[in-house]
Amino acid sequence: MAPENLSAQARARVLQAETSHEELAISCMTLWEIAHKHASKQLELYAPVNKFLAEMEKDFIVLPVYRAVVVKAAELGDPFPKDPMDRLIVGTALANDLVLLTADERIHQANACKLLW
Repeated sequence: MAPENLSAQARARVLQAETSHEELAISCMTLWEIAHKHASKQLELYAPVNKFLAEMEKDFIVLPVYRAVVVKAAELGDPFPKDPMDRLIVGTALANDLVLLTADERIHQANACKLLW
């Protein structure tokens, strides 16, 4: 996502993290979603998908799906969306005690983890 598409609060928090040399993390499922949406023509990238994802891997810690993530994801009850990728991404945030930066309104409505947007 281009920085100009972030909310002012999200932009400020990312800038703060960058200037204080905090590491930013993403779920490996985020990479999958980007590749999948690009392949299905739902997302246009400024570079070939492999190069784009390689750049993301340089900019972020890519967190794997492991036991605690899948347990947290499986424990998400109603009204959390059924989308397994959303569940794994939120499970990653919960298992790693992270704030999730997302514009996904369904995730915001479920209020299952710490959120920023």
